[in-house]
Amino acid sequence: MSPCTILSRPHPAVWQISLASPPDNRLSPSLLESLSADLDTVEGEWRRSGGGVSLNSKERGNHGGAGVLVLASSCQKFFSNGLDYEKAMAVPDFFENVFDPVMYRLLTFPLFTIAAINGHAFAAGMVMALCCDYCIMTSGKGLFCMNEITFGAPLPNSLSALLKMKLPNPRDLRDTLLARRWTQAELVKLGLVDEVVDDIREKSALVRRAVEIGIKEGPLVGPGSWGTIKVCCAVQSATSPNQEQEGIYHGVQDASRSHRPVRFPVQEAEAFWARGKHKGDAAKANL
Repeated sequence: MSPCTILSRPHPAVWQISLASPPDNRLSPSLLESLSADLDTVEGEWRRSGGGVSLNSKERGNHGGAGVLVLASSCQKFFSNGLDYEKAMAVPDFFENVFDPVMYRLLTFPLFTIAAINGHAFAAGMVMALCCDYCIMTSGKGLFCMNEITFGAPLPNSLSALLKMKLPNPRDLRDTLLARRWTQAELVKLGLVDEVVDDIREKSALVRRAVEIGIKEGPLVGPGSWGTIKVCCAVQSATSPNQEQEGIYHGVQDASRSHRPVRFPVQEAEAFWARGKHKGDAAKANL
């Protein structure tokens, strides 16, 4: 079986994970498992090279502990077209046990993360891109879309929490949930994409630009606090020694752990008719 992801290191301070599941990088359990393993490898190599070991940059190796992860795609036209739905739904509590842990790991990764979006990013693929600290996108064909409504799927708790965080404007959130296909210019205006890269003549320009940004921003994570800033700001006091301040992305993790029921349309219909039946029975009892 060919690997679902490809790990490379285009610069001593830059790691690249490319999604490699043709034709459109569907996020299957095996791809997510491969991505999770690569994230562990990247963090391990970064720490062994001096990342996060000291506040003194001279003690953090040749590059001062700089570290950047570029998340890219080896498939033409698609960053990711969302879940491999059949395989995902065959796994009990897929989101809580498989997708969400990888999503939260990416959100709180200790290296600076850049999504190099070479094409379409739909549904969970869009979410995966939004889990990165910085997003750059092709100037060619490429759209963001949360299209669950078009195939009758509910939105998992964790994805709902992240979208509300990323799209604070109610109109933009509504349009996104109604499967609007956002263009690059619109995504930049929304603040979801930071930069559009002209890669029409040379496709490698997108990743090359991501590496350039990474080399510039990577030294900021050298002291090792970037990950902890995103995980939580743990502050102990005399009155609440065990209390932690809420981290930036705790809402996403809490939503995942809530296990609030997420119903498919058929289940919602059954629940509606069940409520009606009970009301009818109660009305008959009062006659």
